[in-house]
Amino acid sequence: MSKKLIAMLLLAGSFSFAQQKFACIDPTKILQESKTVKDKEAQLRSKAQEYQKQLDEINKKLEELKKQIESKGISQKAREEKIKEYQQVEARGMELQQKAQKELLELKAKMEEEITTKVRSIAEDLAKKGGYTGIIDCSAFVYRSADIDLTQEVIKRLDQ
Repeated sequence: MSKKLIAMLLLAGSFSFAQQKFACIDPTKILQESKTVKDKEAQLRSKAQEYQKQLDEINKKLEELKKQIESKGISQKAREEKIKEYQQVEARGMELQQKAQKELLELKAKMEEEITTKVRSIAEDLAKKGGYTGIIDCSAFVYRSADIDLTQEVIKRLDQ
């Protein structure tokens, strides 16, 4: 009797699953092809380059100070002042580097969250309009029909 009950439950569960309608999106393709994503990455690179330029200037100043400190024609008092200046510039450089790392990580996280939120909103809208039970990552399928891949539509909407 219990075998029949289990078989009926399995059959009912399979029937219920068979009525479900799924679609998928390819997050990797979205990251590679979306203009919006590329624009966000360009903003992040630009900010990183700004910081790198400032750090390069500090490193150049440190090299100049190092040469002055190592110069044989410098008095002991001047050398001590240059050492003190070197230490101050070096400290500014470390502070700037820490600030840059923190700001760039925060900016990257904010951009990723923004894109993820938009993609989820688009996927939700597509699911509702298309009558899908769910939209999952295309890589989760062992086999999938090309007509359930909504990646290009997500990219199109994301870039609008």
